[in-house]
Amino acid sequence: MAGTNSRPYFQLAIGYMEDVASGKRPANKFERLAVDRQIADLQAENFSYTFSVEKAERACKFIERMPHIKGKWGGKKLQLEPWQIFIITTIFGWIDAQGRRRFKTVYLEIPRKNAKSTLTSAVGLYLCFADGEPGAEVYSAATTRDQADRKSVV
Repeated sequence: MAGTNSRPYFQLAIGYMEDVASGKRPANKFERLAVDRQIADLQAENFSYTFSVEKAERACKFIERMPHIKGKWGGKKLQLEPWQIFIITTIFGWIDAQGRRRFKTVYLEIPRKNAKSTLTSAVGLYLCFADGEPGAEVYSAATTRDQADRKSVV
C-alpha cells in the first residue's frame, strides 16, 4: 500500500539483491557488481562501516511520504520499487563510528521514463530538510538548457 510507511524496506532490498545474485532478476554488469559489493559488505567482519537498518529505512519512509505532483498519479504518494529501495538503503544505511554516511557521492544511470527526476527530487528534499545536517545544501544540474527547462519535462 503506497504511503503507509510500514513496508519492510531492508527486507525488500535483501529480496532484490537475492533475485539479482541468483539470476532470477535480469541485471547488467554494474548492477550485479553493486549487489555483490553490498552482499559482501553486509557479511564482512571488522568493516570500518556498520549498516544501520534504521537510517536506511528512515530515508525510504520519508520518500514514500512525498506525493506525485502532476499527471495521472498526481496527489498519490510515491511507492518505491525494490531496485529503488536497494539504492536508497545502500546510500543511507552505511555509517562510520561517528554516524557519518559512507557514500557522499552517488552516480546513477537510469533509463528514460523510470522516475529519475521524481526519485532525485525526493532524495534532495530528504537531504535538505530531514537528514539532520545543519546548513545542508542540495544542488541539481542539467547538461543542457533544454534539459533544465521545466516546461520540457514530460
